[in-house]
Amino acid sequence: MSTSTSDDLPWIIVGYGRVGQALHLLAHQLGAHVKATWNRTEAAAHAAPPAPGARTFGALPEALLTHLDEPALVWLTVVDDAIASTARALAPHIAPGSVIVHTSGSLASTELQPPPPGCAIASLHPLQAITEPVRAVQRFHRTFWSVEGDDRAVEHLEELLRPAGIAPQRIEPQTKPYYHAAAVTAANLLVSLIDASIDIATQAHIDPDIARTALVELAGSSLDNLSRNRPARALSGPVARGDEHTIEQHRQALANLGDESDLLAIYDLLTERARRLMRPTEDD
Repeated sequence: MSTSTSDDLPWIIVGYGRVGQALHLLAHQLGAHVKATWNRTEAAAHAAPPAPGARTFGALPEALLTHLDEPALVWLTVVDDAIASTARALAPHIAPGSVIVHTSGSLASTELQPPPPGCAIASLHPLQAITEPVRAVQRFHRTFWSVEGDDRAVEHLEELLRPAGIAPQRIEPQTKPYYHAAAVTAANLLVSLIDASIDIATQAHIDPDIARTALVELAGSSLDNLSRNRPARALSGPVARGDEHTIEQHRQALANLGDESDLLAIYDLLTERARRLMRPTEDD
């Protein structure tokens, strides 16, 4: 069901890939008007799902000139390396009163400086791996969102997203690398960790696909525990039990794989981290 917003700025989505398409669906949920979308190529524009608003493509700013003549909420969902150059190309043509927002997790709103006259800038990022726009939007109200930038832009976004049950957490621009590194460690590097576990499982002559299914299920149970408890209380296994004999057995087996394997180093690093988790703290 659509909800109404407190602001009638039309949306312009520059970079109509998976994130841009998810934002378009969110606009529909919010009752916001998407005036135009933009893709770099005609093929990409035609490949995107049908949706309201002008479908533009090609060179900037020419492709969007006729759509930038009034205040708008301009979303930059292009790849990180193109954010600054895209902002510079559009800046002379963006109407005063506009709010310009990029959706990068790693870059700050400073990529958009200096803002066009009379405009406000921000970065807004949903802490979610967006691969399927429809499913992404269904999870948006449960997703952590970070926001930083000009007060006017941040306040606009907070008010805009509130009807969708989204409450962005404001962070400082200089902390974006820490924020993004945390996200990469929890999501992308978790995949690398499971890949390492699969490699270990194959040493027990378990088929890699079977190992992947089993280990992802096991990891899911740990994540479920972690969703309800602090890390120290969610930890299980030999470190939590103080079973150093089992840990040493694991280490010897992994050492037998030879110097070219990184599995022992991964095991040792994470085991030491787990030991630190189990040490008493003032909060215990």
